[in-house]
Amino acid sequence: MNRKGRVLAGAAAILLLAIAASFIGRGSHVSAAGSRTLLFALNVPVTADPYVAGVITRGATLAVDKANAAGGVRIGGFTYKLKLKAYDDNNDPAQAAANVEKAISHGAVAVVEDGNGMAASAAQSNAADVPQIAITDGTSGLLTTDAGPITSLFGLRIPNDFAAEVLAIYIAGKTRSVAILHDDTDNGRDGATQLQSSFEYSNITAKPVLEVAANAPTMDAEVLEIKSANPGAVVIWGGDLFIARALTAIRDAGIDAPVYASQQAESPAVRELDPPSVTDGLKFISGRMDSEFDNCSFPRFENALGKYRLAPVDAHVKTAAGQEVRQPDDLDFFSYDAVNVVVAALEKAGSPQPGARLLQDLAKVHVRSANGDARGFSPQAHEGFDLQDAYVAEIEDNQFEPVKDEPLSASLATEPELMSGYPVPVPTTGCPSP
Repeated sequence: MNRKGRVLAGAAAILLLAIAASFIGRGSHVSAAGSRTLLFALNVPVTADPYVAGVITRGATLAVDKANAAGGVRIGGFTYKLKLKAYDDNNDPAQAAANVEKAISHGAVAVVEDGNGMAASAAQSNAADVPQIAITDGTSGLLTTDAGPITSLFGLRIPNDFAAEVLAIYIAGKTRSVAILHDDTDNGRDGATQLQSSFEYSNITAKPVLEVAANAPTMDAEVLEIKSANPGAVVIWGGDLFIARALTAIRDAGIDAPVYASQQAESPAVRELDPPSVTDGLKFISGRMDSEFDNCSFPRFENALGKYRLAPVDAHVKTAAGQEVRQPDDLDFFSYDAVNVVVAALEKAGSPQPGARLLQDLAKVHVRSANGDARGFSPQAHEGFDLQDAYVAEIEDNQFEPVKDEPLSASLATEPELMSGYPVPVPTTGCPSP
């Protein structure tokens, strides 16, 4: 074939590709070789908070890898492979919103993210009918307005109102005076608001309630105010790096009151404090790893992460006996489930493109969660986490486990957290089929 013929053939191929793409929709892609892909965007703080970026990325990556290893997903008579593209939001709401705009322009069928900047990007995702799913930001009003849930926003995280309610009931049995120290993010401010509301209901006095910039180098004045108030307990609400700095400042000031925190306290960044004893006794809210009737699915999930070279995750801390500690993958399965719920909604809609039908079906479909639960989003609030799955955990010897003096927590098994205990043992009896 001469040059002119090659040019014409190439032009024809491009035209055919464009026609095919117009039928397939903006949420999918057909390569020159004819393979079809669905793009999932990850909007995560790669540089500002690698831990948060990591837990979201690992879970989503496993969902994508498993689907592709099975041959892809079948939608509307065609088979599609899944693809991930990460965008660094740097913990900046404006950058996070800009990333959503980019992801939509790149053809993403969904954005799985930390939740930072969701309010700023909601108009864009609503206009494009592309779902955004928050994994770590617990801000209670993140997904709704006074008129109801925002069509394109969903959450698979522990909302602050859930966390505050469980924590208030637990603390009420121990003290009636609590100081609150929170960062200046939407999540930190909302956490403080939800705590005050729940404490009031539980007859707990919250004083003082202090805000510190998330990246403030010091918080000496605030900690001295807390020390002067002599509260029975202190609650820290904010990102993991903020919690680490706040806890250090509190202990350096000689405050020995019990300290409680949001789920971000389970981050290795908190347990890397020196000396390690600083974190002993720190309690925080987390979500159960096993379902009520299935203690096999979660260890299978953790082992699957290892099979795809995504685990175990070294927490970079050791026990007093020198044993290396790993980070349980209890947040990773939120993003894993999020990808699978979107795929199920696309399959139900019978179309590989975002649209009003996809957003509606996201609140109708359910998948089997990585922990064995049925996972889906409630039509009323677009939330995918059940209040009854929140428990209280405590750090001891650089590991965390459920407390023994709270009903749900006391019923939960302790997750093996030593690097030497990986792969995770799976019970040999009573396990549902994988």
